[in-house]
Amino acid sequence: MAMTNNSSRNEYLREAQVLYWRAVKKKDRKRLSSLLDDVTEITGLNRKYLVTKLRKRLKSYPTGTDRSDPRGRKRIYGSADFKEALLICWRASNEICAENLQPFLPELVTKLESCSELTVDTETRKLLLSVSISTIARTLSKIKKRSYVPLGTTKPGNLLKSQIPVRKGLWNETEPGWLESDTVAHCGSDMSGSFIHSYNFVDIATSWSEQTAAMGMGERATVGSFDKVRKRIPFKVLGIDSDNGYEYINHHLWRYTRKHGIEFTRSRPGKKNDNAHVEQKNYTAIRKTVGYARLDTEVQLEIMNRLYDGPLRLYLNSFHPTRKRKSKEYDPTTGKSRKFYFESKTPFQRVIEHPNIPPETKAMLQSQYNNLNPVKLLAEIRSLLAELEGTLG
Repeated sequence: MAMTNNSSRNEYLREAQVLYWRAVKKKDRKRLSSLLDDVTEITGLNRKYLVTKLRKRLKSYPTGTDRSDPRGRKRIYGSADFKEALLICWRASNEICAENLQPFLPELVTKLESCSELTVDTETRKLLLSVSISTIARTLSKIKKRSYVPLGTTKPGNLLKSQIPVRKGLWNETEPGWLESDTVAHCGSDMSGSFIHSYNFVDIATSWSEQTAAMGMGERATVGSFDKVRKRIPFKVLGIDSDNGYEYINHHLWRYTRKHGIEFTRSRPGKKNDNAHVEQKNYTAIRKTVGYARLDTEVQLEIMNRLYDGPLRLYLNSFHPTRKRKSKEYDPTTGKSRKFYFESKTPFQRVIEHPNIPPETKAMLQSQYNNLNPVKLLAEIRSLLAELEGTLG
């Protein structure tokens, strides 16, 4: 007759769990099977449920066992020193995902050590450089949080659509200088009146990004923002691709691109995935940093441009790695697709490695990079954000 008293059954299961792990250690399958038969008959519980219950980690281990994992595996990445060092690296990378953090750790650890922001012993350093993506994700899983993305404010432009060709499909450009651009409205929940817009530009080949802010998104504001970015980006701008918003589809920007020999294209209406690179950067570079509050004063505009022109662009391009897709395979038998990615790299690394970037440009960027400290840049970013938050009503 099966046990009906929960207290007695739980006590019996604890004893059975010890016997279960002893049999696992000895790899005695016959003993395991016999034990499960007995426990199933005595407790009346389902056999598969019992296996799950008995496999749980023991609070106390059988006599003679000296291990932290009941399955006999030594816990390599469980030390407090390792977790603390990983947390420092994660925060210095502005809390990026494990897939981007893991390949960037060798570069980041070296940089943080040279800036005296990280001090670890040889063993901990070795662990940081050998840790897997899944271990990083599991270690950081309890700290991460999610944010929500609100509605967009793009209004279609009708001028010049016949003169500005539509670009569709995947980008295949490997030459730096082909940009996607979009705007982010800082209107909060009220779209009335005038408010600040962030202009976002992302290079396809290197993922280099630039941001700038303007009051409203009129034709002159758009041209002024693009001209500002074109002059400070470290390579020649060859083309720009935007959505169909009226801030881009206008005579001012069209004449500007023709004057400077820049190819101007637009995405298909209603197809946000045509601008996937800049849409993703709208969140990671702007929304995640500035947030969703309404910003509509000249003081706020000045603070935002100090942020965009200074620490944020330096941090994102030097210390924020991104992944680029290598290929995509479709399996017609299962109907599923599988994507393959290149190793995560920062925009700075891609620019330095690109064969068509002039040596003098690379030397300038390398000299700038050598003098940067990611932790201090993050502190500057947070200081400016605190100043911006102080202007909110």
